[in-house]
Amino acid sequence: MDLKNIKLPIGIIAVIVAQAFGIIWYVAQLDSTVTGLDVSVAEMKETQSDVDVAVLQTEVENLKSQVIDIESKTSTIGEIDADEIWEAITDLEDRIDDLETIDAVMENEMRTIMSDHSGFNDVLKELNLGAYGDNRTYGDYK
Repeated sequence: MDLKNIKLPIGIIAVIVAQAFGIIWYVAQLDSTVTGLDVSVAEMKETQSDVDVAVLQTEVENLKSQVIDIESKTSTIGEIDADEIWEAITDLEDRIDDLETIDAVMENEMRTIMSDHSGFNDVLKELNLGAYGDNRTYGDYK
């Protein structure tokens, strides 16, 4: 069979060319989406760190002021009111619970983001775009 003598209708060639352009467009859109998500993850990570530090510093300052208040009210252990101690302990436990809840929510959101990011990377690998090769890890998120 001679390849020079093969005759293909123009319609078939046009469909093949259109499909090729469609695939190229889809991959370009997908790459743009992944790049945008990568930037978003980096920005969220920076913001999250700043917020965590600010929240923790505020809580530490509040705890210090409570300790100073308790020390200034009493000079000896015998003079400390048991109700004030239990109230302070309860308040501290509530604040710790709130911080643990905030931390758990941020951990869950980061895992979701990294899962999505990993999924996009897998799609690019399936489309044989191995050049993207995003192999970064963020903490122990998978």
